[in-house]
Amino acid sequence: MSVRIVDQRTDADWRGSLLKAIDDATVAVGITSMTGEMILHALKAAGEVRLLTRAPIIWGGIHASLLPEQTVEHALVDFVVEGEGEAAFAELARRLAAGEDTGGIPGVWRKKNGRAEGTPRAPLLDMGQLPPVPYHLVDMEKYMQFYKDARRTLFYQSSRGCPHSCTYCYNRTFNAGRWRARDAKNILEELAGLKTRYNLNAVFIWDDNFFIDHARAMEIIAGIKKLGLKCLLHGADVETLARMSDADLDFLGSAGVEALALGVESASDRVRRDILKKRGNLDLVRAQLSRFKGRGIEVSCFFILGFPDETREELQLTINFAMEVLRMGHNFHMERFFNYTPYPGTELFSRLEKRGMAFPRKLEDWGAYHWNYSNLHGADSETGDFLERVATAGNFLDRVKDPFVEFNWVLKVLVALYRPVAWARLRTGILWPMPELWLSRAFKKLVKPVR
Repeated sequence: MSVRIVDQRTDADWRGSLLKAIDDATVAVGITSMTGEMILHALKAAGEVRLLTRAPIIWGGIHASLLPEQTVEHALVDFVVEGEGEAAFAELARRLAAGEDTGGIPGVWRKKNGRAEGTPRAPLLDMGQLPPVPYHLVDMEKYMQFYKDARRTLFYQSSRGCPHSCTYCYNRTFNAGRWRARDAKNILEELAGLKTRYNLNAVFIWDDNFFIDHARAMEIIAGIKKLGLKCLLHGADVETLARMSDADLDFLGSAGVEALALGVESASDRVRRDILKKRGNLDLVRAQLSRFKGRGIEVSCFFILGFPDETREELQLTINFAMEVLRMGHNFHMERFFNYTPYPGTELFSRLEKRGMAFPRKLEDWGAYHWNYSNLHGADSETGDFLERVATAGNFLDRVKDPFVEFNWVLKVLVALYRPVAWARLRTGILWPMPELWLSRAFKKLVKPVR
């Protein structure tokens, strides 16, 4: 059975590519999507598929896995593969090709007699038994990232899941609160091949929590160094960093680790402990960040504002701490303040649902979800407006975005002039009046609609 991939993100003529990819022999068409605007794009694609073939449309990915029953009820969805799809999707495709009954496949939902019907998921997969990712199915040049000095960088996943119980994170549902990893030797062998095949200069490891197994993590870093690759790391928490010695941090720097991303989320110990169930208090966060002062590793921190029951004073604690982090040195960064949005499959989402908060009941309505808009406080004009103003100013606190405006000297000058204003606004809390917010809203209206 052959596989063809069409990606709306990289293919301006994705409709034409669908037309070429689908023929009379097509067994099924798979669609993946996260929650948010991506769903609207996915529905556009599904609508085009319906015009081209009677083959069933199978949805998978994060959103469909967290809300499989609701998703499969949509007219443009015939099946949903819940959770990891390597085995379930393959078995479903095999049965469809053979004309066999599709019932009873673990993790697969379908319509039967007009109603949603699903089979519980199988146990999580053993990552050591998974086949290599078939990179050859796509044009990898379209997915190559370019970081410092235009280094050719590939996103790479070495593990799945996280054992922690953070209430805002989908991992407790999607990965059953488990951390699973591939063997370091296997990973390094694959990276060696990828380096040669795609002329890589760096690898960006995009894990949920990379340092859970300290020995494995350090073996991978050492191997990446031997391969002559630079390394960027996404996915770390303060507790695993606290277990690392200063010698370990020295080794990360000498091994070519250039960047590390850390989810701080909130600077309020009450919010961290009682609302988020996030490990480590602010003193521990501050202590671990301080260990990176003067090092050559770029540390990017993520912050979220607007959690349920979070007070205005606690919001300000997080704003102040983000600015404190940026003052620690030139190697400390924060991209923006993210506004909290209740995510399906999380403990906080369930809490809010029990309180009576209304959530979308149709697949297309989830397309309105956005990472920079407070869906929680949308009906609260005062809090929602405050969060939008903070997010607008927060976009300009750090210089991390400067490379994105280098191409336009006018934007470059405007950003440089506005940055001190953004700092002053967030430091003093003077967010009214804010004419730049009007400009921001006008700019968003100019963004192209779904193609």
